[in-house]
Amino acid sequence: MKRTQIQDFEKIDQAKDLDDLVKDKRKGKRANKKKAKRRNRHYGRTLLRAFKENYKNSEEFTS
Repeated sequence: MKRTQIQDFEKIDQAKDLDDLVKDKRKGKRANKKKAKRRNRHYGRTLLRAFKENYKNSEEFTS
């Protein structure tokens, strides 16, 4: 399994797509479930940040 890539933000069409994209290849190796969830939140925030930046840049070019 491949971990979440920042370029995957291009695959986000709806909010529910974010849950499908976030993958932690070390999920079974984390110390506990709480740390795995925290890591996935980090991946999700990273994707949203990249999505937001790309969205802002595309608006600047179209305006």
